[in-house]
Amino acid sequence: MKTIRSFLKKNYPDLKINASMDPTGRNIVTLSGECGSWQQVVEIGHNVAKQEGVINVVNDLTVKGMTIPRKDYSPYIERGMESGQLDEADVVIVGLGITGCAIARALSKYKLRVIAIDMGEDVATGATKANNGGVHHAGGVKPGTLKAKLSVRGNRMYDDWARDLGFEFKRCGDLLVVEDPRFEEELKAEYQVAVQNGDVFPELINGDQALKIEPKLAEYGVEPKLALWLPSQGRIQPYEVAVALIENAAANGVKVIFDCTACAIETKDGSVTGVLTDKGSIRTKYVINAAGVYADEISEMAGDRCFTIHGRKGTIAIMDKNKPPMYEHQTGHYISASVQHRNADSKGGGMEFTPAGNILIGPSATEVPDKEDVETTGEELEFIMRINENPDVSTADIIRIYAGIRPADYSEDYVIGMSPLTHGFINVGAIQSPGLGASPAIAEMVENILFDDATKLKFPMPRKENYNPVREKKVKFRELSREEQDKLIEQRPEYGHVICRCETITEGEILDAIQSPVIPTSIDAIKRRTRAGMGRCQGGFCQPRVLEILARELGLDWIEVNLNKKGSNILKSDNRIMNGQNRDKRGV
Repeated sequence: MKTIRSFLKKNYPDLKINASMDPTGRNIVTLSGECGSWQQVVEIGHNVAKQEGVINVVNDLTVKGMTIPRKDYSPYIERGMESGQLDEADVVIVGLGITGCAIARALSKYKLRVIAIDMGEDVATGATKANNGGVHHAGGVKPGTLKAKLSVRGNRMYDDWARDLGFEFKRCGDLLVVEDPRFEEELKAEYQVAVQNGDVFPELINGDQALKIEPKLAEYGVEPKLALWLPSQGRIQPYEVAVALIENAAANGVKVIFDCTACAIETKDGSVTGVLTDKGSIRTKYVINAAGVYADEISEMAGDRCFTIHGRKGTIAIMDKNKPPMYEHQTGHYISASVQHRNADSKGGGMEFTPAGNILIGPSATEVPDKEDVETTGEELEFIMRINENPDVSTADIIRIYAGIRPADYSEDYVIGMSPLTHGFINVGAIQSPGLGASPAIAEMVENILFDDATKLKFPMPRKENYNPVREKKVKFRELSREEQDKLIEQRPEYGHVICRCETITEGEILDAIQSPVIPTSIDAIKRRTRAGMGRCQGGFCQPRVLEILARELGLDWIEVNLNKKGSNILKSDNRIMNGQNRDKRGV
């Protein structure tokens, strides 16, 4: 601690910062005091985390004149206490982003009572829905970290996932090219990182070799001097994968509860006994904390304050399909983070494209004090267009700008493991990029942690004889031949009724999504499953028709259908009254 205090006094002489070491001997430093800005809070946390021997940082620094937003759990606790016992389980998973969904599926193979909860109305309502879908290679990940190990392992597991779960996965490869000699040494260093991390067949190649891999470089006047080819890079639609995982988990017996906020972890004699939610208490032996930006707060509820999440906002612009990607592979210039004015502690900040063919530009990386600040700003749009490499694309081609919050901690690594302070509580926190690609390996690791602990306690975890890892691939009408479409319409006429014209999504596909072991109940949930509303008009034409189908199939009034979370009703009141009664359940 003496070294850390000296470091703080030398580098921040005008600030009164207190630093203390975790008494459990885990080398976790807690900081307190007042700073001049939020950026300074984050900077100090990072710098302390980089000191020799420090494992992580709990950051209680404040900002003069700023109220840092904190979630108030008291109303949730009050409702939960009033509700009494909700359910009982062997394992409760808190959070259903892609990590929580992956863990749910991994545990569904065992004879366990597993309940998975999320505060949102659907899976993938946080960081999972707001990233660019890259299944990353290991070229940009610090060697020796858990993040690097699980990134490589997870990337290799994606082919099996895609085969079993029926989602679209493409190994697009990543080609980083250098025209400016200033960046050649940095590119060589990234190659060495990829090799050190055990990435699959990374190659440092010359300009001619780069042009053979991506001939269109010449069409855009690019003359590469050096390039790094990383063939393991893949791409997915993140929400499609999360839905596939949770549907398969539910089909194998996992119970899913949405609109359910964890507000306290119940313990006795140093062990987990339950989770209090706003819907009531769930008795359980194990809690798996996959709560994204709130993972640090859930861990604190369990009596283990071992890391702090500082939200890092990423903004992405998505382009209309009428402007196709420049290249077949993911291809771009390698430019130093400092030159591009990117956050050096974060991935992101380039050109991507989705499996559906939309160009994505971004994300940005802005430190924000509010974990729910997903507002897009003009400054972030300026950054996005500054890193745009496509001369045919402008702001006029943007069909949507969206943002998400990365759940970063100060170690910039993953926090995964059984708590040494509260038995039965397993942290799966600080899962930021490349968390999407690492998610299969993260789930595998958590499965092993749980299995090993249960074995020691002689708590049986036998496998189910009827476990089925396969989820049938969903119909994508737009991708079928005319003959296949005609045959499908003969079997089910709803496939001949196009609801979303931009993306050619049919009523049959929307009905398929609703008839699921995990039923979507909002407009956005249907959007994530079918792409209805993801085209140029962004739901301007199809949203009322999707609303009508949801209301009809779920037995709801039109005014009860939400855009996403509870209270986001699209229609607010009835506008046609006949003899004191609703005319047709429609509203305004």
